[in-house]
Amino acid sequence: MRVTAARFLGASARPGGEPAAGLPEVAIAGRSNVGKSSLLNRLVGRRGLARISATPGRTRQLNFFAVNERFVLVDLPGYGFAVGPERERLGWGPLVEGYLLRRATLRGVLLVVDVRRGLEEEETQVLDFLAAAAVPAAVVATKVDKLARSPAHAALERITGTADVPVVAFSARSGEGRDALWRVIREWIAGPPRSLRAT
Repeated sequence: MRVTAARFLGASARPGGEPAAGLPEVAIAGRSNVGKSSLLNRLVGRRGLARISATPGRTRQLNFFAVNERFVLVDLPGYGFAVGPERERLGWGPLVEGYLLRRATLRGVLLVVDVRRGLEEEETQVLDFLAAAAVPAAVVATKVDKLARSPAHAALERITGTADVPVVAFSARSGEGRDALWRVIREWIAGPPRSLRAT
């Protein structure tokens, strides 16, 4: 996809404080230090669009970015929204969970993982949560440039064998996987609106 315009649309630090729903949305989730902002910047070709913090876990809000005025990318806070006992959730858990469950314009979630770590318990929880909420998902195995070809292939095989969703190898440094990610996003935003379940 050719990105001709990308802009910060707004942010929400509390449930219900999101920008008005309208365009289709694709969310980016992952650990606080996995490189979500770097992925977003590389995806749209705007180096400083999403701010990259030197301190992992700083983001405590949902950040919305309009792309080509056709759809919206949403940068989610790092983990803290994983399902489990309430005492195990961080303070911004309800913010993200509420968004994932009730945002009618959400079309899919890109779950970013470090290819060297693969899918761990938290990632499995997130995928189970999304499946239960009937939200399409794809795993983005990032930092593939950190591994040689053979170890990278083996790591991707392990992730693909575990995940029941599409897996895309990606490098924010080289841009590998960018076209494949756009294919996933285009398919999601071209699909029908989300049908929310009664809560």
